[in-house]
Amino acid sequence: MKVTVIPNFNTVDGTAVAEKVCRALQNLSVTVIMPKDTAFPPSDLDDCLRQCDVAVALGGDGTIIHCAKRAAAFDVPVLGINSGRLGFTAGLEVGELEALSRLINGEYTLERRMLLDVTVGNRTFHALNEAVVSRGALSRMVEVEVTNHSESVSCYKADGVIVATPTGSTAYSLAAGGPVVDTSLHCLLLTPICPHSLYTRPYVFDLDAQLTLTPLSDTSVFLTVDGEEAIAIQVGESVRVARSKTEASLIRLIHKPFYEVLHEKLMNRKD
Repeated sequence: MKVTVIPNFNTVDGTAVAEKVCRALQNLSVTVIMPKDTAFPPSDLDDCLRQCDVAVALGGDGTIIHCAKRAAAFDVPVLGINSGRLGFTAGLEVGELEALSRLINGEYTLERRMLLDVTVGNRTFHALNEAVVSRGALSRMVEVEVTNHSESVSCYKADGVIVATPTGSTAYSLAAGGPVVDTSLHCLLLTPICPHSLYTRPYVFDLDAQLTLTPLSDTSVFLTVDGEEAIAIQVGESVRVARSKTEASLIRLIHKPFYEVLHEKLMNRKD
């Protein structure tokens, strides 16, 4: 088996965790492939993904999500090993490396997670968690018109609007008051951020929804996909969000029910 190990050396103990994981895999007679570029994301990541059977991402949710999206293009499953704070997308904790033998023996569960195609202008991005249309740091609230298949849904006056996957329901959408959705479901969530109305509530759409978000205000508005780079949106320019044909594959080596993981990660969280 060939495994690409993708460390994020910017995280706490990133180097020590990478050495520990590589040593554990090599002891299992695995061929380990490492990016030559030590930055994150590494510039040669795609080359490594083309050569491997499985990718192992080391870090927090941001690291694992980025790797899972990149690996999805090559239909390579990703095992996330959490060395961050929450690690909702991780299939293993750093202290559970003895379970790596299950990876080699094929004793794992493969979870297919839906992605979103997020299109603005002639550019399309993939989101595993969410797409956010929101105001700039110093600007006032924005007005965003939302349609589904050209039919009006609502016009929000708020700090922004989130379109999330079930995977992303426990991320920014949850913090903004959205529902927790089991990751085995396929749907789109629409959650306003600090809406200027007592009666505004989140929406849940079926997997065939095609949402269009159009800012109507003349203030600074940005699109952010999975917390990565912010793209400036012009007045009247639309952001289109729909389910992607591409799916990410996440590996689980230790079976835990979704709600048990939710309890461990959120109820017992210590900042």
